[in-house]
Amino acid sequence: MNKITSDIDSSKKIAIFSHVSPDADALCSSFALKNIINQNFGIKFVDVFIDGEVGELYRPILRDETICQSPYGKYDLAIVLDSPNLDRIGKYKSLVESIPHVINIDHHETNEKFGDDNYVSKFASSTAELIYLISKGSHYSMDDKIAKQLYQGIITDTNCFTSFAISKRTFQVVSELLAYDFDAEAIKEYYFKNNSKAKTILLSKALSSMKFYKGDKFITMRIPYELFTKIGASFEDTFGIIDNGINVSGTEVCAILIEKEPSKIYVSLRSKGLVNVGEIVKKYGGGGSQMVGAYQKDGNIKDIEQELVNDISPLLPDEEIPEFTF
Repeated sequence: MNKITSDIDSSKKIAIFSHVSPDADALCSSFALKNIINQNFGIKFVDVFIDGEVGELYRPILRDETICQSPYGKYDLAIVLDSPNLDRIGKYKSLVESIPHVINIDHHETNEKFGDDNYVSKFASSTAELIYLISKGSHYSMDDKIAKQLYQGIITDTNCFTSFAISKRTFQVVSELLAYDFDAEAIKEYYFKNNSKAKTILLSKALSSMKFYKGDKFITMRIPYELFTKIGASFEDTFGIIDNGINVSGTEVCAILIEKEPSKIYVSLRSKGLVNVGEIVKKYGGGGSQMVGAYQKDGNIKDIEQELVNDISPLLPDEEIPEFTF
C-alpha cells in the first residue's frame, strides 16, 4: 500500500484501465479509484480508459463520470484493475506497455502479476473490495459517492452476497461502506429485483437448453445470438442467469455459453470448489478464480460447448459426492 501511495504521489498523469466489456466491478473500481486520487492527492490528471460498450444496465454508473476515448499526451503511471493479464484490456494494451510504471490490482486467482507493483488477492470478493482496503489502509479520505461506487462493485460481483468468494472481511467492508449516505436498498433492487421481459425470456430459454453431464455434476446452458435479436435483449440481460445452474443440487460446475455476436462466444463458469474453473479459463486466455471464471472465443457454440465437456468431465468423479452439511 505504501508503494502504491508513493507511485501515485510521484505521478502527474495517471491512466486507469480495466477489462474489455466491463462489468460493474470494473467500472466502479475504476471511477472510485479516480475519485479517491482526485480527493487525496491534490491536482492530478487522471483518465479512465475502457474498451467495449457499456451496457444499459451499467449506464447509471457513468453519471457524472467520463470514459476517455484517446490518450492525452504521455502518462507517468498506468493502473490496471480487474484484469488477469494485459490481453484482457483489449485495444489499450499497447498504451499500457508504453507507460513507464504499471500497478496491477485484481482479485482473480489467474492473474499473471504483470505489473511493476502487484496488489492481487484471490481472497477478495471483488476488485472494489481491494480498492476499499487500499483506501482504508492508506488512510485516504472517502465520500458518499465513492462509497456508493465501491458498494455497487461488491454487491454485483458477489451476486448480492451469495458467491463463494465472499468472506468475513467482505461483510466488514460492506458494513463500513453502509455508514456513508447512499441508498443501498435502491441499488439492490435495481440490480436484483428489476428483471426486464427480455431477461425473463432469456432465462426461460437458457433453462430449456440445459444439458447434464457426469451424473448431473456438470451443467451447460446456451444463449444463441439469434435469440438476442429476436426479443431485443442485451448482453446485460444475461446477468445472473448462470446462478440458476450452479444452484441445482448435486451440480459441481455450470457453464453458460452466450453468443454475443455471430460466432463470438462468451463463456462463463461457476464451481462449488471441486473443480478449479480458473485453470480452465486460463487455458483460453480468460481470467478467474477457483469458483468463478470467464473467457471469450470465436467459433461454433456447439463445438465450444463440447470442448468444455471434454475439459471438465474428466475432473469430476464418477462416484457420488457426499451430501453437503453445515
